[in-house]
Amino acid sequence: MAENIVLSNTEYKVVGTRPIRHDGTDKVTGRAKYGADFQAAGMLFGKVLRSPHAHARIKSIDVSKALAMPGVKAVITGQDMPIVLKKDADASAKTASEKVMASAKALYKGHAVAAVAATGAHIAETALDLIDVQYEVLPSTTQVLDAMKDNAGLLHDDMTTNDLGEKTEKHSNIATHFRYELGDVKTGFAQAEVVVEREFNTVTVHQGYIEPQNGSALWDVDGQITVWCSTQGAFTAREALAMVLDQPVSKIKVVPMEIGGGFGGKIPIYLEPLAALLSKKSGALVKMAMSRTEVFESTGPTSGANIKLKMGADKSGKIVAAEVQLAYDAGAFPGSQVTMGAQCMFSPYSIDNLLVDGYDVVANKPPVAAYRAPGAPIAAFAGEIVVDELAEKLGMDPIEIRLLNASKEGTVRLEAPPFPVIGNVECLEAARNSEQYKTKLTGKHRGRGVASGFWFNIGLQSSAAISVNADGTINLVEGSTDIGGSRVSLAMQAAEVLGIPAEDVRPSVGDTESVGYTFLTGGSRTTFATGWAAHNCAQEIRTKMIERAASIW
Repeated sequence: MAENIVLSNTEYKVVGTRPIRHDGTDKVTGRAKYGADFQAAGMLFGKVLRSPHAHARIKSIDVSKALAMPGVKAVITGQDMPIVLKKDADASAKTASEKVMASAKALYKGHAVAAVAATGAHIAETALDLIDVQYEVLPSTTQVLDAMKDNAGLLHDDMTTNDLGEKTEKHSNIATHFRYELGDVKTGFAQAEVVVEREFNTVTVHQGYIEPQNGSALWDVDGQITVWCSTQGAFTAREALAMVLDQPVSKIKVVPMEIGGGFGGKIPIYLEPLAALLSKKSGALVKMAMSRTEVFESTGPTSGANIKLKMGADKSGKIVAAEVQLAYDAGAFPGSQVTMGAQCMFSPYSIDNLLVDGYDVVANKPPVAAYRAPGAPIAAFAGEIVVDELAEKLGMDPIEIRLLNASKEGTVRLEAPPFPVIGNVECLEAARNSEQYKTKLTGKHRGRGVASGFWFNIGLQSSAAISVNADGTINLVEGSTDIGGSRVSLAMQAAEVLGIPAEDVRPSVGDTESVGYTFLTGGSRTTFATGWAAHNCAQEIRTKMIERAASIW
């Protein structure tokens, strides 16, 4: 059996133990309050009318019959969106608004075109059928290669391609073409003993979180907006709402509810601004929640992609060159994660000659959203298959070829400074030396796979506050929404510093007026970044308590 690599000799009393989760009992007994559980007296229910067409010009919308229906209190269309009414809005604000509700064109099946608030959910649903939308159906494309063709129907008439950093006059569905280059691939391939060239296509995949999207909002008479929602970032949601609603962030308060999964898909806003605008029109609090069908048709999945990859190695197994074309569909608006795919694809390897061309392409699908290391798994899927094929052609073990080419401290990267200390080689060696890898496989349908991957480390901003109770317990308020147990991990770090059990810490997730700015829960940052904030708070509390004790004694 391979020995574990010792990362720390520090002996901890709390960190590394398994305390009962502070939110565990409420969640397993059903007492925890998720977004769709929100209730308030006099609350209205909102529903969304969505385009049945993948691409269509909205010629007219008649909401008069819906407004005349008993129980209906408000109806909005894309023409009610503040950014549409604001003639001098910048392009990013217009795009953010169009993502929430279409004003001129529906760009994918499920694109919101109108919304209703009524005294009952069934009344609101029925009222949607009374809204008359006249469409001019346009040609649509959902595949990235089709969207890239010169004769493809354009999603955005005013969009031109940014080609290698230069804004062109070419109207197309290619929003951006960029390139990363290292060394000389032509020279590199001339040294190759073995070359593998492959083309891959990946399809759109949804995060599939258990809890559908939701949002409740109250726009009060003083112009203050309060939003209750399941979000991966209350502060980033507040910023997005401020842009779409054309309001200062000081006017908006976001209260994060419990969140039933996200994987990156609960970062964007969908219903929250619609609930706010319906509340403003109706004068009442409005609650909205998606059906599962709406989630799949109208919220952001990962990109579909086309990848053309060529990789060569010499007879020793050293990879001497690689070139790739990555084309990611962004959905209806620019913003796929092709850049991150390009930056991650070859990061596990030290390759002297690289050429990467990336294309961000719009198509008639919901705008993409993050999904666990956004952009990277798509590229890794292609890259790791080709590395395996090189190993097979050379008669090498899959781990050995990865060790031979492994990136390490000082390895030059495509898009950033050389790597600092990383554990790539150590991970591969630990896998190679493990009993799981060395054990002989039995059975003709059993196999064993190897793959290397890379993702970024980020810190960014996090806030926490600690107060001490008279009985020696502490209250920990932090700004990271708990999507996977962060309450207990943060409580354990504070408890470790203060020398108390984790059970004596009462952790809670604050709203945007109860705690300092905290970036979203994502990017594998929360345990470290928000944990560091909790750790520093606890250190300060400890220092003050020691000073007070010293002054008394």
